[in-house]
Parts: sequence; C-alpha cells; structure tokens
Amino acid sequence: MKPTGSDYETAALLAKDLGVALEIVEVTGPNRVPFLVSNRADVVISTFSITPERQKVIDFSVPYASAVQFVAAPKSVQLNGQDDLAGKRVGVTRGTTGDTVLSKLAIPGIEIVRFDDESTNMTAFASGQVDIVVQEPAVITRVAAQNPAKEIEQKFVIAEFDVGIGLRKDDDALKAYLDNWVRTNLQNGELNRIYEKFQRAPLSEKILSAGE
Repeated sequence: MKPTGSDYETAALLAKDLGVALEIVEVTGPNRVPFLVSNRADVVISTFSITPERQKVIDFSVPYASAVQFVAAPKSVQLNGQDDLAGKRVGVTRGTTGDTVLSKLAIPGIEIVRFDDESTNMTAFASGQVDIVVQEPAVITRVAAQNPAKEIEQKFVIAEFDVGIGLRKDDDALKAYLDNWVRTNLQNGELNRIYEKFQRAPLSEKILSAGE
C-alpha cells in the first residue's frame, strides 16, 4: 500500500535533490491544472503531456519522458486503426491527452465514455462495461495480466506526447531549476533508468537528446 511507478520515483528523486520532504498530493486527469494554479501542489509529475492548451495556463519543464496512449481491446475485437472505432463505445480517462485526441477525431458514431480516473476507466474495461479502452501501455499490460481470460491486446497507438513537470506561470527560478535538473538526470541516465524499470523500454531518442 505504498506509492510506486515511474512518476513517483521521479518525484522522489526531485525531492531528494532539492533537499525537501516529498508530499504526495493525489490528482486526477481533470484537476492537475486547477491544483497547480490554486497552490494545492507546487509541481505536477503525473504523465502530464505538454500541450498548447495547457501552456496557456501553466508552464512545463523541458520533457523528461513521453506519454503513449494505446487503444486496447480483447483479442476478439478487430481494430487496426482509428477508422475501426466507428460505431464503438470507447472508455477513456477524463481530461487526459487520450481524451483530447479521441474527442478531436471525426469518427462516425463513436461513443466516448469518460471516467474520472484511471482506475475507474480500467475497472469498467475489465468488467465489460466498455469493450475498448484508451490508456497508457503499462496500465494496459497490468490489467491484461490480471484478467488473462479477456485476452487483452494493445491494438494501435492513438497519441504520443512529450511529458514535462508542470508548474505555475512566472515561477522563473523554479522553471530554470527544473529544466537543469531534467537535463542533468537525462545525461546521467537516472531518468532513463526509472522509466525503463517500469515501462520495460528505454526513453525515446528524442527525449534523451533533450539532455544533450
């Protein structure tokens, strides 16, 4: 019953290097920006994709990872690309990049079913409330292992975005520190070690080159 995952270990490393105690503030997809701007969190490290919409309200560090959103479904469901989602019910976590991308696609008859958090989305998928889900690969892999009878497969990538540490606008000193911290820990391999530990794959060359 302790926090774990690549973002948690990234946050723990940042707190250690800052010389401060780590205080975890639980967030959902939709409330990450409100928690920052209302001072309920100092930074957000939560698979926080860097998008133009969010950059109008908050700032981000240079990217420390990338977020991939897959479409997943049981083996029996034939899905080769986004056009195959026509007329289907698809579960997604509200306010995530997966939700944003899915909402912008002109797919006839698609029914997007939004859940307030990742666990509710995946529980609905595992229990058959929706047959198709959009989620990051590590979560899909875990749920597939827990539900082998469903024969869950990752079908195709629907979105990939750079991920940064979110912070409030105009905090120039903190942004400078975070940018330098990310670059340093990309160069020394720490961020890649953490990512690979949980995602079972290294950071992309695009992200690693940001540390050069």
